[in-house]
Amino acid sequence: MHGKLGSVRTFSFIFTFIMMYLFWLLNSGVFEIFYMSLGLACALVVAYAFHSRFTLVKDYRHALKSLIRFAAYLPWITWQIILSNWDIVKRVLSPGMPIDPCIISFQSTLKSDIAMTTLGNSITLTPGTITIDIDYDGTFYVHSIAREPADSLLTTPPCEMAARVGYIFGESRKWN
Repeated sequence: MHGKLGSVRTFSFIFTFIMMYLFWLLNSGVFEIFYMSLGLACALVVAYAFHSRFTLVKDYRHALKSLIRFAAYLPWITWQIILSNWDIVKRVLSPGMPIDPCIISFQSTLKSDIAMTTLGNSITLTPGTITIDIDYDGTFYVHSIAREPADSLLTTPPCEMAARVGYIFGESRKWN
């Protein structure tokens, strides 16, 4: 049993280190040896300090499956962001399209904090909508530039975005 716990902690440390270092590299944008070394040192310190408290990964096989599913999600969410940007451009340039801000709420079947956070961030990334709050029971509150951009979140069964996020983390069947 101790061996399995040790391997989970080792994986958690390595995973945390990789994520922190990638985060550093993406945010710094400077690829000089000094800064990359500084980022490496900071990522090691953060990974060491927090890997046992920040255990998002309890099973590395599940984490790898989620990572692959998330990679498959990225082109879809990127396309949604492009479509939302186009909608905003049309609304700004066309006086006939409504800009009528509203707040909607919908119930999600997502259970884990990481799945609900991913859905909330995905909603906020699409221009014209911002996740305002998420209740512990999975109720999302979203501000939208108009009712139409938020309508896809109100579909039943769960909206496509929630279904895709749920699939990433193994909380729902694959979307159709």
